[in-house]
Amino acid sequence: MRILNRSACALLVIVSAACLQVIPDRAAAHFSYSDPRVVHIIETEAGEVAILMRMPAPLALLPGDWQGAADNRLPPFGARVGDQIVLDPRTLRTEEAALHQLLSEGLTIWIDGSNQSATIGRTKLWHDADRPTFGTAKSASKTLDREAPSTLLPYFDTTLDVEFLIADGSLTSPLRITSDLGRNFQVMEQFGTVVKLHRDSGTETRAMIGVLDAEFDGVVTPLQRLVSIAWIGAEHIYLGFDHLAMILLIAIAAISWRQALLWASAFTVGHVVTLAAGLYGYAPQAAWFIPAIELLIVSSIVAAGIAIVLRLPHVMNWPALFVVGLIHGYGFAAAASVALFAGDIDAPALLAFAVGLELCKLVVYLVLLPIIILLDRLVKSNGLRWRMPVALVLAGAASVSVLQQLMQVTGFSVA
Repeated sequence: MRILNRSACALLVIVSAACLQVIPDRAAAHFSYSDPRVVHIIETEAGEVAILMRMPAPLALLPGDWQGAADNRLPPFGARVGDQIVLDPRTLRTEEAALHQLLSEGLTIWIDGSNQSATIGRTKLWHDADRPTFGTAKSASKTLDREAPSTLLPYFDTTLDVEFLIADGSLTSPLRITSDLGRNFQVMEQFGTVVKLHRDSGTETRAMIGVLDAEFDGVVTPLQRLVSIAWIGAEHIYLGFDHLAMILLIAIAAISWRQALLWASAFTVGHVVTLAAGLYGYAPQAAWFIPAIELLIVSSIVAAGIAIVLRLPHVMNWPALFVVGLIHGYGFAAAASVALFAGDIDAPALLAFAVGLELCKLVVYLVLLPIIILLDRLVKSNGLRWRMPVALVLAGAASVSVLQQLMQVTGFSVA
């Protein structure tokens, strides 16, 4: 019994420390990181290389030492109207030279190893709730052609679309695009960027968390493109606390490795269904949708952990995990799935993404299941004596995230 208690305590310490490292930090932010920065790189009819970029306006405009909600300074190009800080599109037009210089300094492009100078083309400002779609190169170009509103916009709820133009360049050459924008912002630890390079041979995609740094080789084969998309699917698993937590809960709730893999497949099928739905445009675009989905995702982790602790086997089953997969999939579809695929539905790309998900999940289980079997044998019991504390720790970690998201949505603060 003493050995059992020591083993359980040691396991709790290890898992708790790991959870503390990956729980999302919901500190006061200067822009939302639910929506990714989207970058399209295309070649125009005039033979120029065009980089079409959508990002939160504060990401481009705020100084690098900005302290988030605690900063009392008037941000660049901002004005105070009562208690609100706003952006006036007309003012930005009168200060166009300063804006263009700021945008040019925030981006570096190499083509075939040579640093390229970019000029600023079209720029548009939109309220986050009213911005047009930007998911494909075609829709992004149309958005930049549209007439943007000239009314005052809330500074921290405004989206900036901008076009960078390079006169001499070729998309058949190796290309790298980087930006230091937001490097010192705490929110960048959760902020995603999707870069899409549109070539005649197909569209290549890079996705990252944090500052922008995307590199593309010369023209790639269709197979290399699909492998790249599969890798993005794998990254979606191992970089996400929510998916890793659910995978671990599925593993410790199952009574056999076959059941674990079956339940995990239900989770993946649901995930891919809503990913495809997002690609077809069936993800609601309302401002409430992404926060609601994020809240449901962490709540599902809490519910799964409690079900294990209370020994409720009927809660963890194929249909239930399929529904949980639907929720998790919509969380990704609403934020970034449209940005991962160009134009119409690309079935091979979607399949490659799903294969990447499954392969990464399989690797995780190949690591987890032997450890679970070993722990079960060490404690010489049915495993619930160590599984329940681990489930409780994961549920507790997700509960913290639930509270943080509720505080973020409601604006409540304990400070």
